[in-house]
Amino acid sequence: MPDPGPHRVGLPEASYLKPLIYGLSDLDLHVDVPAQLALTLQQRTALLRCAFLSPIDYARHGGDYLIVPGAAVSSSGRSNTIKLYVNPSVRNIDRVAVDIRVTSEIILTKILLAEKFPNLASDTHALQFIPMIASRAEMLRKADAALVVNFHPVPARESDPFALDLVDEWSDMTGLPYVHGFWVGHDEPEAELVAERLLRAKEFGLSHLDRTSQALASERQLSLTESRNYIASFSYELGEDEQNGLDEFIRYAYYHGVLPDVPDINFFEISPPVPPTIQ
Repeated sequence: MPDPGPHRVGLPEASYLKPLIYGLSDLDLHVDVPAQLALTLQQRTALLRCAFLSPIDYARHGGDYLIVPGAAVSSSGRSNTIKLYVNPSVRNIDRVAVDIRVTSEIILTKILLAEKFPNLASDTHALQFIPMIASRAEMLRKADAALVVNFHPVPARESDPFALDLVDEWSDMTGLPYVHGFWVGHDEPEAELVAERLLRAKEFGLSHLDRTSQALASERQLSLTESRNYIASFSYELGEDEQNGLDEFIRYAYYHGVLPDVPDINFFEISPPVPPTIQ
């Protein structure tokens, strides 16, 4: 395998990442599914310096990683990103069909069904997750509910079956945003250099949101208004509210037996860049 060099970064193919990666042409961007990115970064098999990981993928090995401060993707309210579709004939949810390429979204489903919708959970059976190809119709044929994660803009339609917007339900339950992911890397000088570059890229992307929206509209065949509204539904900061949301999610995951302990949240010690003039 050729050496990809010191500036390789892993990320999922997700439209909500556009503002974070706008202008990163100088880095080698390695695109993969979230679960595989976590495995690759942990095993250091592709010489990734940093990767965009979900909260659970980070927390499972939190002691091995540092987080890039100030940069994340989060949302509150209805974002149409994490949807749990429920068969109309179902009284209790025993089986949930899921896309095994995702991780934190599965745990979010487990938490919300237990904490907020215990009436939907079965009284006699433990909740079972069934890995499937991400086809909503097929998932609902074989399970009581289907967990669908939309990494790209998907308009809601009136003909869609009943669904819970899990980001909205999380925000309603906790009063905090749901953190979809953030940049992490190992504690090493090469990763710290990339972390600094990623933080500058975030500030640059947020100062060029109109160009980012235009690029997304062209790629996904959206109107510019649709593209702008989509990007505006996410936050790209990792401030106090986002950190509290992350902490709360990890605590719930620990409480429900997903994690063996609650890891410390550690950051790269880098200063945030001065934001450029917004254009």
